[in-house]
Amino acid sequence: MAENKKTVLIAEDEPLNMRLTVDLLEINGFNTLSCCDGIAALEALKDTIPDIILLDINMPKMNGFEVHKKIREDRRLDRVKILALSASAMKEDEERIRAAGFDDFIPKPIDTKSLVKKIKDYLSL
Repeated sequence: MAENKKTVLIAEDEPLNMRLTVDLLEINGFNTLSCCDGIAALEALKDTIPDIILLDINMPKMNGFEVHKKIREDRRLDRVKILALSASAMKEDEERIRAAGFDDFIPKPIDTKSLVKKIKDYLSL
């Protein structure tokens, strides 16, 4: 991995959504790490500290809220921004996500331009 590239960890259980997000971010110059569930995301974080995490809320094995809580218990990851991805885009869902402490909320289907802009803004690029 090139040192100047920022790394985004993506935890997403839908293969098509994962492929789209990975392709979009790699085209825009990011390194990506892909995980298909919350447990795999936590395993990946044992060896890597990404610059930002995109975390699907509805995943098998461990949902995004549980993963977020575990990540926030790890002092090494204090500065890592965590953005929630969810197809549940009702106002109450967004409020619940923000109340849980996520740094931001990205509704699905993902607006590709908006996602890249948000990531760049969070990473001050």
